[in-house]
Amino acid sequence: MNLKKYISELKRRNVFKAAIAYLVVAWLVAQVASIFLPTFNAPPFILKTILFLLTIGFPIWLLFAWVYEMTPEGIKKTKEVDQKTSILAKTGSKFNKLIIVVLIFVVGFLLIKPLWKTKMDTVDVEGQIEKNDSNSKTEDLTSNLKALDFYLKGEYHHKKVTLSDIDTAISYYKKAIEIDTEFAMAYNKLASAYMRKSLTFDPNPKWEEEAYSAAGKALRLNSTLANPHVIQGQFYWSQSHNFAHEEAINEILKAIAKDPKLGVAYEQLALVQFHIGLFEDALQNAQKSLELDPGNFMARRFIGETLLFQGDYNAALKEFEKIPVNFAPELTRSLKALNFFYLKQPEKALELLNADLKSNSNNPHFASVYAIIMASKGQNIDAVKRIELALDNSEDFIHAHHIYHHLGIAFALMNDKQEAVDWLNKAAKTGFPNYPLFHSDPNLINLKGYQEYEELLAELKEKWEYYQTL
Repeated sequence: MNLKKYISELKRRNVFKAAIAYLVVAWLVAQVASIFLPTFNAPPFILKTILFLLTIGFPIWLLFAWVYEMTPEGIKKTKEVDQKTSILAKTGSKFNKLIIVVLIFVVGFLLIKPLWKTKMDTVDVEGQIEKNDSNSKTEDLTSNLKALDFYLKGEYHHKKVTLSDIDTAISYYKKAIEIDTEFAMAYNKLASAYMRKSLTFDPNPKWEEEAYSAAGKALRLNSTLANPHVIQGQFYWSQSHNFAHEEAINEILKAIAKDPKLGVAYEQLALVQFHIGLFEDALQNAQKSLELDPGNFMARRFIGETLLFQGDYNAALKEFEKIPVNFAPELTRSLKALNFFYLKQPEKALELLNADLKSNSNNPHFASVYAIIMASKGQNIDAVKRIELALDNSEDFIHAHHIYHHLGIAFALMNDKQEAVDWLNKAAKTGFPNYPLFHSDPNLINLKGYQEYEELLAELKEKWEYYQTL
């Protein structure tokens, strides 16, 4: 059969029409699914499955159109059909009309899609506003529609997980503020975006300053807002401000006083509290944050860390196991490894660490925990190598005090008491003055009675007793 006859046969069997009809319907299904599935919080794999099925269904449909035809007696193989009795042969024009009707639906969908998408994005953004700051009612926004449009675009990008999206969100919030200089919520969210940029992507004091400034402006415009106090608390509790615990706690408590349902405020309060040894308060506030937002895995990690520091190792491990593997995987897995070590299961800890070191050999958390395990096994040379690796990569790490704490433990296990105390002291002075932990950690038992260690504990205990009055 030459090409001309083959194409003619394809036309006769309506394969081209079947292909067009399938592609149009499949496209329409995909578009509808892409809008409605996220609306109902459907897992991403459902949309991927639909697209996969539509893709593999296309050649199957074409094969079906080639092999079979519709007749008054039902579907039959084409070679068995008298073309005079073929429904499509008789009603080709009706098939054409069907395709036209579907195309009309497609055109209609294209016309209403932008309106529907805008409506759904607005609903989603309003839900996010309510979640992050329950004081953020509609009247806290703006009557300027152009400013509101930029604000909503900023909210859309703020929910994404990349630095470029955060930068885009910042630019949109700024545009909203340029149009409406009294837009308090735009300043509020601009502050959140700057702080997120600093904490997650680029630990530059410049972004902390921008966040603090925007938060202050938001409060001057609307003193009822709670979230700006959380931002200012994060500003104080940062490396560039030497983790000012008291100032941070005071700001976060102001947020809670204004909005007792602001989950992120309890989460941040717990973060500060477990660092300074207020374990029971930290657990209570992290639990409160989880009650308000069951999907807050940061708060759950804080619960796990606090239980680990308290010595409740089995309970801590259960909390770490509840955290999805893709949530802050490096920090969570290093904590799990440390947890296994305290449960006297060093081989499980090494199994975790060795798997992670293959993909991230320079991670200071992995290296410092590895150093502890090597020191506990008496493999001091390997422990020192891991310590050097941890130090080489901890310079720009926001919470380097945890690494210093690990190094203190490693040196204590190697019975280098002065080096151990020096690192514990450095951990305390850089944001981790945790008297209960340093006092009760079973791996620091070698330091008991050592003068410098006892002096450090006495100093930390005095601070700890003061923190309990806050």
